[in-house]
Amino acid sequence: MHSVTFEPTQDDVIAASRLNYRATLRSGRVVRAYLLPSAVLALLGWFLAGPWSLGPAPLIAALAGGYWLLVFSLILWTNYLFIPSRARRNFAQQRALHDRTTITWSPAGISFVSERGHTNFAWTDFIGIVRGRDVIILRQTDLLVNFVPTRLLDSEQLDSFPARV
Repeated sequence: MHSVTFEPTQDDVIAASRLNYRATLRSGRVVRAYLLPSAVLALLGWFLAGPWSLGPAPLIAALAGGYWLLVFSLILWTNYLFIPSRARRNFAQQRALHDRTTITWSPAGISFVSERGHTNFAWTDFIGIVRGRDVIILRQTDLLVNFVPTRLLDSEQLDSFPARV
């Protein structure tokens, strides 16, 4: 059994938010949202290029597909740039993030104890556990995560966390 006590910082929340965003981007759902519309627009461009005399079908298909890739990439990049300001606002608003918390874990699961309450999780309660340089995030859902700053952990404690994405 391992245990650490800490008070989360604004930087911890930013690091957890960034890591969760990157984990979300690697999900199949985001990949499909990125590539499928691009392929559909490319096919649409290919088939409409001839009847509408828009130009060579391969060029129109590439432009149509590329347009979606560019627009979606800009949306994703813009969201990434706003993570620190959203995380700072979340940290300021969510008072529980300021509490001194004790985390205890074993091969069976993990618990979080603060003055606001006590929560126990089995490792299987998480849809993913992602290790980053600054934090480990325990993903309950795509948007709801618990985090453990890696600055708190020695190498043995770090190795004791399950590694599943």
